[in-house]
Amino acid sequence: MLMYMGPFPCYFTIDPVIIKDILNSKLCRDKSDLTYTGVINALGKGLITMKGSEWIPHRKLLNPPFKVSNQITFLPIFNQKVNGLFAAMDQCGYMENSRDILKFCREFTLNISFETMLGHNARAKNIDTKHIAKLVTHITEYISEIIFKFFYFNPLVLNLAHRTIFRECRETIEYVKGEIDKILKSFSTGQHDAGYLENLYTAIHCLYESLENNETPREIIISGMIHLFSGAFETTSSSIYFTVLMLAMHPEVQSKLFSEICERFPENDDGNMEVTYEHLSQLPYLDMVLKETLRLFPVVPQIARQVSGGNVRLSNGVVLPEGLNVMLNIFLLHRDPQIWGPKANTFNPDNFLPCNVEQRHPYTYMPFSKGTRNCIGMRYAEMSLKVTMAKIIKRYKFSTTAKIEDFEWENHISLHLVNNPPLTVERR
Repeated sequence: MLMYMGPFPCYFTIDPVIIKDILNSKLCRDKSDLTYTGVINALGKGLITMKGSEWIPHRKLLNPPFKVSNQITFLPIFNQKVNGLFAAMDQCGYMENSRDILKFCREFTLNISFETMLGHNARAKNIDTKHIAKLVTHITEYISEIIFKFFYFNPLVLNLAHRTIFRECRETIEYVKGEIDKILKSFSTGQHDAGYLENLYTAIHCLYESLENNETPREIIISGMIHLFSGAFETTSSSIYFTVLMLAMHPEVQSKLFSEICERFPENDDGNMEVTYEHLSQLPYLDMVLKETLRLFPVVPQIARQVSGGNVRLSNGVVLPEGLNVMLNIFLLHRDPQIWGPKANTFNPDNFLPCNVEQRHPYTYMPFSKGTRNCIGMRYAEMSLKVTMAKIIKRYKFSTTAKIEDFEWENHISLHLVNNPPLTVERR
């Protein structure tokens, strides 16, 4: 279907067969200038926005720290940092607005991201993660504004907005860039501060090696780390939050999940058990719950590509001309009744029973995208989510009067609720 974003024509589809054609085509590797120029203006150039010719070597460069064998070394951090989330959630009880839970999740994943992406302990470096977490919502709104409001395509208007209404967002982004630059300088001098985590191999280690070999410019490394860092903490924190909401709304699912976790971790440990890599494959219902949450609430609800290097002929015979923008709406794909049935908007982890998964096209579910430019951090997100949710459910019981049909959504690059519902948090 052809539609327009302002004056610009776009090909829009939620057909999984066509989506597969597009995401696996070498001529559709480039991200759309229409949407991702705004991300470049906000965060700089990085893995999310690079064109195919730049993206391929940069992606290969970053593969080593994202290998499963390396990410297993992050598991002790995932386990240990949940204690900070526990300390915040222990004080909750009844909440008229669950926005604080999302804020706590962001503080938690910010701390994880500093260690697993930047190789440094945020507290030891005196990084105010609470303050940064408070600004995250404003930053995602800012990025959304400069993408979807076309008058910001004018450089004069955008520069004026950066100095005025978006000044605090710009200052926060520049502050994080400054911290990344300090870490790069510490590698070059060999003089690390007290927050340096010596035994980890993180993305910034990998990129510093590229800098030393004159393979990647310093400014690309800094902005590229902003992309990875932002993606790591924002998507994971939102996914934790949405999972908690779904469990609160569906006590029967929460009870079944609690039983699975107690069977695997029978000790009365109040959520302080150590979740290992072996445990992750032994919690099938947790896996189903997380996948169903990401089906209904894909944190990145829409992705866009641009046809480059020639025309693309799709399997249905449609020809996409070079230069055309292509919009893939993951949110609508994941709620399509023709794929998920008449109750497509209902939370049902049984959608991910093996027998049901086998009957669906593999491109009907893609919270981390798919094809040649799928999310490099997919396994990272899955591992951190499973560890965190296993420990949270062992410790807390959640309830709410909210109903999913009452939710209102906003697309601020990541998926946001307009109004956060009430929530009750009880220690088990």
